Amino acid sequence: MLVNSTRFGELDADENAIFTFPMGLLGFGKLRRFIVLDHREDSPFKWLQSIEDPDLAFIITDPLYFKRDFHIAVRRQEVGVIEPENEEDLVVSVIMTVPADPQQMSANLLAPLIFNMSNRKAMQYVLTDSRYPVKYFVLQGSPGGFSEPPPGPNDMLRSISLR
Repeated sequence: MLVNSTRFGELDADENAIFTFPMGLLGFGKLRRFIVLDHREDSPFKWLQSIEDPDLAFIITDPLYFKRDFHIAVRRQEVGVIEPENEEDLVVSVIMTVPADPQQMSANLLAPLIFNMSNRKAMQYVLTDSRYPVKYFVLQGSPGGFSEPPPGPNDMLRSISLR
């Protein structure tokens, strides 16, 4: 499938690589289909590119890169729209804001993205936990900035658990 993108030009995307957000994203409820692209091979960042709007792409990353204690516990029914069967199938990312001054780079920890890797469904999940802000200044909140890559899915450190 050919995907037009303002930022990346024309992309050849495999239908199996597309994530469907049944409820859309906050502020973009009508846009439901996205692909995830690597920023660079050695980068902690990825791009979430809309299939339906060539101008819309978000920078996303795993919050464990800069906040090792980030963890959300969600009830299965709260994320039922993405049909989770196993906790291990779920991957959490956060939307980043990267302004001209990198010291002001921030992450939205209050509304992370949850991807179900087994069925390619995803959602933005708004937390009621006030310890996570909408604008977490990554370089100010994490001495030294980004750390080593987060552990793989088989490691004990996970950013999500199902209840």
